[in-house]
Amino acid sequence: MTSPDARRTTLRVTAARATAARATAALALGLALSLVAALSWPAQHTAAFSLTGKSLGIDERDVRVFDSFADATANDNTVPHPNFPGSVGAALAIRKAHAEWGSLPVGGNGLGDGLTSNPVLGSGGANFDNTWQGLADSLPGIDGNVHTAMIGGACAGGVVAYVESGVSGGWRIVYCDQFTWDDGPGPAVAGALDLQGIATREIGFTLGLGHSTAGGNPTMAPALSGAPENLRSIEADDQAGIQAIYGVLSLTKPQVTGLGGAALTGGALTVQGTGFASSGNEVWFTAAAATGDPVKVSGLVSTAGGTALVVVVPAGAQSGDVLVKVPGAGGSSLSNAFPIVVDGPPGAFQLTGPGLGSTATGLVPQLTGEGDLGAGGAGFELFVRLAAPSTAGVLFVGLGEGDIPFKGGVFDPVPVIVEVPMTTDGVGAFTLPAVIPFGTPAGTELVLQLWLADGGGPQGVTASNGLRLVTG
Repeated sequence: MTSPDARRTTLRVTAARATAARATAALALGLALSLVAALSWPAQHTAAFSLTGKSLGIDERDVRVFDSFADATANDNTVPHPNFPGSVGAALAIRKAHAEWGSLPVGGNGLGDGLTSNPVLGSGGANFDNTWQGLADSLPGIDGNVHTAMIGGACAGGVVAYVESGVSGGWRIVYCDQFTWDDGPGPAVAGALDLQGIATREIGFTLGLGHSTAGGNPTMAPALSGAPENLRSIEADDQAGIQAIYGVLSLTKPQVTGLGGAALTGGALTVQGTGFASSGNEVWFTAAAATGDPVKVSGLVSTAGGTALVVVVPAGAQSGDVLVKVPGAGGSSLSNAFPIVVDGPPGAFQLTGPGLGSTATGLVPQLTGEGDLGAGGAGFELFVRLAAPSTAGVLFVGLGEGDIPFKGGVFDPVPVIVEVPMTTDGVGAFTLPAVIPFGTPAGTELVLQLWLADGGGPQGVTASNGLRLVTG
């Protein structure tokens, strides 16, 4: 028999608060958020964090979303992100929440949140990583390791989300439908709850954490101080808690650092990293079937002293992430999750270097891209989001990554070969279509970064993250 885990997130909000201005609503929601403990799992206290006695085995690392959110704001972020290929909307927000608990910065850089308060996603430092397994086409059982919105009815007692624990060690996180949910990537709109922040907290319960009594506003604190998006960033005591359950990141844990070769079905993909076994390795892919089971290729021999694996991309794999499993049991035998685009258009988009955020808004302008980077191909688009509204700037294009200190930030594109003046729209966004010219050699690298004349910046300017384009 299964039952909802009573460690659930609760919120009491009045209609007046829900219709207030954005700043007032965010403050009201933040101050009103209270998180209520219960006794469905016995707690064991170590330092300031608490443990429930639960932990997820190596066969319970899959994550899916059954996207039943009725709110338009839960799925209005349609901008792709290189660190989370194949996901937008609610699924993207929830993937970011899982990535924060991961052993290492996602994508090798951890960029992607868009808030100055959470510059790096991937802060767990433990022997724990999830494998993203896409969107479920129907609602799985409680053991299905899935996120979903409640369908029909409303949660009682001001509960906004809760965890159900299954008999086989799995879980289901349910988001209460009477509340409005927002997928970000910036702070939640007025009257809505931040899906990524609440998801980050609920995930902590599935991992085996209870409440933390540490200072510094940990994600697992009994009550939230400030806005719900503050939950997105796990703090020192949250890290200590997950490390107590799964162990501090082992020096022998395999690590994926990059991909090479052909990420095409039937193509030879090179997985680059460290700690691979001489033989008996497995590579796990996100499955197109979204059954919760990764597509696995086993029996692989490493080369270059355990730093490379060549694997034929199997039929049934889709864009998502890739992990390496070496012989052995437990989390120290499974690598970090690394983003992969399967059967995508030529070329690749990679985030580089941090941006420079606004002290006024707490936002870091985001620069991402999607499309065909082949010479003379169908073309691609660049997306700017979370920038200051109606603000002039320059998109710099360079041949390499300079990492030069500038105006309180880091200037990436060096040497600069092109400067493109641009102005953001009324919500701080900009979309630029482009095409790689005929004759450009495959493998050519370009580094892009946007700088804006923004008075909210530390020295009167803000900047996006860097974005590397590798032509196909």
